[in-house]
Amino acid sequence: MQHTNLSEKNAFCRFAMGTSLTAFGIAKVSRNPNCTKGRLMIALGAMKMAEGLFKYCPTKAILSSNMQSAMNTSMQSMFNGQNSMSSEKVDQLMKDFSSAIAGNSSDTQTTAAKQSDTSTSTQNSSKNSSNSSTNKAQNPS
Repeated sequence: MQHTNLSEKNAFCRFAMGTSLTAFGIAKVSRNPNCTKGRLMIALGAMKMAEGLFKYCPTKAILSSNMQSAMNTSMQSMFNGQNSMSSEKVDQLMKDFSSAIAGNSSDTQTTAAKQSDTSTSTQNSSKNSSNSSTNKAQNPS
């Protein structure tokens, strides 16, 4: 048998929302019998009503069991010392990280300079075109 994993308030809210969702779905299907949205609303509403009635949510149970097993595994590996890294690995990671940062920063500065040159030329050309259109509006000849 399943254990309840929902509180009284949560179960009531799920039942109430499931009832209203089912009612809206029935209203949609009664207007248009081929309405897929209405059928989905009925199915989802019925699921929520069942969760509220039995005070059990399978999705919540799966997620909590997965989280619990993940926590147990990580805690066991931490206590067994499997998760510790040697100082050589840490040094190598730091060197790789710093070289990646140093290599990317010079490329980033070059790219930023090229982008600022492009944006300046675009702004200048837009100013020139707006000035010429203003002059034409003031001088019709």
